[in-house]
Amino acid sequence: MTETTERPLVTFVVIAYNQERFIREAIEGAFAQTYQPLEIILSDDGSPDRTYEIMQEMATAYDGPHKIVLNRNEPNLGLVPHIDRVMELVSGEFIVVNAGDDISVPDRTERLARAWLESQKTLSLVHSAVMSTTAERKPIGLRRPPERIIKTPTPRTIIAEKSHIIGASAAWSREVFDKYGPLGSGLSTEDRIIPFRASTLGGIGYIDEPLVLHNNEGISGSTGNLSATGYLYGISHKLRKWDTEIDHYICREIEKFDLPEGGDIKETCHIRAEIVGFQVALAEARYIERVAMVFRAFHISYGQKTLRPIKDWLRYTFDRLYISYSDWRIAQGQKQKSAVSQAARDA
Repeated sequence: MTETTERPLVTFVVIAYNQERFIREAIEGAFAQTYQPLEIILSDDGSPDRTYEIMQEMATAYDGPHKIVLNRNEPNLGLVPHIDRVMELVSGEFIVVNAGDDISVPDRTERLARAWLESQKTLSLVHSAVMSTTAERKPIGLRRPPERIIKTPTPRTIIAEKSHIIGASAAWSREVFDKYGPLGSGLSTEDRIIPFRASTLGGIGYIDEPLVLHNNEGISGSTGNLSATGYLYGISHKLRKWDTEIDHYICREIEKFDLPEGGDIKETCHIRAEIVGFQVALAEARYIERVAMVFRAFHISYGQKTLRPIKDWLRYTFDRLYISYSDWRIAQGQKQKSAVSQAARDA
C-alpha cells in the first residue's frame, strides 16, 4: 500500500454565508491542501448572494486529486445548525473546518492530521494559532488562543473559566459528534461547546503556528468596542448573550458527559447564567420594563451575594448618564496619554 492509501480519509469543510467577496480565495486554499486522501465539502447556508454560484463554478472546473462535495441549505439554518448539517455529510474520520472568509495555508490539513495521527487518534480536537488579516489580506498580527486552553484544556477550564479556542483554527475527530450527537438548538456559536466535548473524550492538541489567514473583519475577530455604548449594546452585549446560551446549554446537557466535576460545572454555569442573563435582559428591555426590573436586580444580588446586578440595572436604566460619563472619562484618558507622549517627545 502507498503512504496515501494507508492514511485515513480526512474531510475539509468550507462553510459560508453571504461571502461572495471572499469565497473564491477560501476555496482556492481548500483545493491547494497537500493532504491525501481528502474530501472537500463546499457548503453554503442559503446565501442570497453569489456564494453558492461561485462554489458550483469552482467545483465544476476543479480537476485535482481531491473529492468535491457540494451542499446548499434551503432555507438558511444559521451557524450551529449548519455545522450539524455538514456533520451528516462528512465521510472522513477527521474534520477540518474553514470559514468562507478565511484562507488555510496549503499544509494546514497535513499538519493537523499529523498531530492527530501521532497521538494514535486519541486527540479529539487539534487547533492552532492564526494570522489575523484585514479584509484586504494585509497581516495584522499573530493571534493565539488563551494560554489556559493551551496548557490545561480541561472541561472546567473551557466552561467554568470561559476559555476558548479560535474557532477558525479547529479540526476535530468524528467521534465528537458520533458520541454526543448534533449540537442542536439554542446556540449561536460553537467555539466552546465543541472543545468542551473534545476535552471529555481524548483531549485537545495545539500547534503554535498560524495555519489560517483569519479575516479580522467579522465579529469573531473583533476586539470589541471600547465605548460605553459598545459595552452596553454592541459587540460586548452579543458576546454576553452567546455566553448565556452556552451556560444554559451546559446546565441542560451536563449529565450526558458523566464528569466527576459535572455538578460543580453546572452550578457555576447556573449562577453565571442568572447574573449575565439579567444583564442581557436589561439590554433588550424597554425603559419602563427596566425600571420594573429593580426588584429582580436586588433579588439576584442578594441570592448570589454580588452587587453586579444592581450596578447593571443602574447602568442600563440611566444609560444616557452612564454613556456620557464613561465617554468623558475615555476622552480624558486619551488626552492624558497624548500629553505624556508629547512631553516625552519634547524631553
